[in-house]
Amino acid sequence: MKIQNSKLKIKNSKEGFTLFETIVALSVLIFAVTGPLTLAAYAIHSATYAQNQITAFYLAQEALEYIKNWRDKNALNGASEWLDGLGSCRGGKGCVVDIPNDKVKNCPGNDPCPKIKYDSVTGFYNYETGSETPFIREVKLRDIVSGREAKVEVIVSWQEKFGSRLFTIEENIFNWP
Repeated sequence: MKIQNSKLKIKNSKEGFTLFETIVALSVLIFAVTGPLTLAAYAIHSATYAQNQITAFYLAQEALEYIKNWRDKNALNGASEWLDGLGSCRGGKGCVVDIPNDKVKNCPGNDPCPKIKYDSVTGFYNYETGSETPFIREVKLRDIVSGREAKVEVIVSWQEKFGSRLFTIEENIFNWP
């Protein structure tokens, strides 16, 4: 029986990743992480925009209902002018309607109307108490048929991170009595 002397062969191999493999792996990892993060950021922006859009709609609708209520109050009280007390809003001039405080005021000069405040204690938007919001509400009344029909335009604007936004609602109201 012959016994052979076997020599062990030692491989001279380097274990690990090459620089190219590392770059490819990092690229795949970066794409896998940035996709969901970008989607999450877009979702947050869209949710904020939707919340502001809904708030603007309600602020505009509130002012419109207040003007219609004012008209009805004048009619029921027998006022000589059906839009009595709303002169600061008429003729295309802008006015602010402070509903909780039952006030209608001119917007100051050529400046934009003031920002609405939110009172977290009462839960109401107004112009006197609370923290300032990004919303500006302007109400305009234009006579269409003198003494019979007027157009109410409520413009709510606000500034967001990606630009300014605007919501407008219009309705024609009539002298009903």
